[in-house]
Amino acid sequence: MLRSMAALAFVALLLALAGCTGMYLGVQGERPTSSGSLGDDVTARVDIHTITPETVYQQRQELEAAAQLDQARRNAAVPNSNGSYQYLVAPGDILNVIVWNHPELNNPAGQITSEIAGRVVADDGYFFYPYAGRVKAAGRRTTDIRNELTQKLTQYLTEPQVDVSVVQYRGRKVFAVGQFNKPGPVALTDVPLRVTDVVTRAEGLNENADEREAVLTRNGVRYAINLYALYQKGDMSQNLVLQDGDILNVAEKRYNKVFVLGEVVKPQSVLLPYGAYTLAEALGDAGGLNPTTSNGSQVYVLRAVPGAKPQVWHLNANSPDALVLADGFRLQARDVVFVDAAAVTRWSRVINQLLPSVGGLTNLDNLAR
Repeated sequence: MLRSMAALAFVALLLALAGCTGMYLGVQGERPTSSGSLGDDVTARVDIHTITPETVYQQRQELEAAAQLDQARRNAAVPNSNGSYQYLVAPGDILNVIVWNHPELNNPAGQITSEIAGRVVADDGYFFYPYAGRVKAAGRRTTDIRNELTQKLTQYLTEPQVDVSVVQYRGRKVFAVGQFNKPGPVALTDVPLRVTDVVTRAEGLNENADEREAVLTRNGVRYAINLYALYQKGDMSQNLVLQDGDILNVAEKRYNKVFVLGEVVKPQSVLLPYGAYTLAEALGDAGGLNPTTSNGSQVYVLRAVPGAKPQVWHLNANSPDALVLADGFRLQARDVVFVDAAAVTRWSRVINQLLPSVGGLTNLDNLAR
């Protein structure tokens, strides 16, 4: 008998603790204040807000202002692509030098292989040419090299006609990295190379690419490039002329996700689409609130804020205007949507967890008898 009473006392104690199991923020009422009715221990760690018509309107105003400021900052930060483009020869390039009516200079010893006949610019930026000796090439235009060769050859030839061109561009490159179908270096030539050219040379973006999150790194400075605006909206300010050493990096879109957890029909992570994505859409994509286990008055959006306390946004989905509010509340990347369980659901789960323990205590009591 004493064992039975002990077992009943044990069960009663655990039932009393049932309300403490699981995640429960405990916001009460339809529209609590900013801090809700939580204890000081929770409000000290997070900022609690309620989704109301006022907060939805304020959020929309803040997002529009932030978008305008971000666009102005982008426009100010983007490197200037205006002006004429000129390719400067670099070490590693192969030059083709032709002196008309002088085949002994153009094709010495009868060599016909283009790379041997061409003049490779050495690491020090020079190449050798008969009668002219060492000629500076790196950092110069082909017209400058031609003028110097003409001047030097005039000492040995009568009015030499010299032509200089680049046979192979190997010295100057930009780099396509990240979510391209064929990432790698892309050679710069005498034709200006733009962002769209790099995407084409890299055979386009793969299915994991996030067109909104491309970064151009130049001389250690990072510039945001919005490929979605470039390709879908025709924003040609994003189509920059690239320079030697530029790195174009396209990030994975998996970093732009929101997570819908708790008492919904289908908990899942959702990739943010291009454009606004609201709380109502996230709940709808997850199949809505579970009609048998969810507590509609306890719907939360948890958001990390760099350098500040996390934010928790509360929605009472039982209120008449809940769907309108949810459709006006925009989610951000890495937001977590959480739907709490109903009180009876939490109590039922605790009971189910306790039943094996109660059964074991009953067996012990029977053995003691």
